[in-house]
Amino acid sequence: MKSAARLACLLAGLILGAGIPVIAPAPALPVAQAGFRPYLNARFGYRIDYPADFIPQGESDNGDGQVFLGQDGAELRAWGGYNIFQETPASALQEELQRSRENQRRVTYQAVGRDFFVVSGYEPVRVSGAEPFGQRIFYLKTVVRPSLQAGFEFVYPASRRERYDRDVEAIARSLRLADP
Repeated sequence: MKSAARLACLLAGLILGAGIPVIAPAPALPVAQAGFRPYLNARFGYRIDYPADFIPQGESDNGDGQVFLGQDGAELRAWGGYNIFQETPASALQEELQRSRENQRRVTYQAVGRDFFVVSGYEPVRVSGAEPFGQRIFYLKTVVRPSLQAGFEFVYPASRRERYDRDVEAIARSLRLADP
């Protein structure tokens, strides 16, 4: 019955000269970089590419992000959230540096920009035998806006640095938060 009513309204519009309704095409899905797949987060409006050989673990119960696992112990975590403390990139960087110290991470690189910050370095392996050199590399990037934040953390075995250093660059370039 509803479809008959819709058809009647459409025909009435055409007869009365209202013109043909325009149906907008669905927005195109973003194309991921070669060797990557896109992850789109509807709740916080961000996207990120993850390595195609990583296994998505399913979106979190609250819809803020997802974890992707590599077969060699690498792990990518993507998240979004409200900027409830009105952090700036510089203040958010300071908070992350404090967390890094608390978690015994050795920060070897940090950067802050107009709307983002990056922290990278080494962390001790928490499970014995997982990495012969006893450390993993971490890279964290967060985009900070007045109302939202979105970011990722990529942790991988130091022995796989050659492969994952290239991947982390591609992942960092792909992180996008919807325009305000």
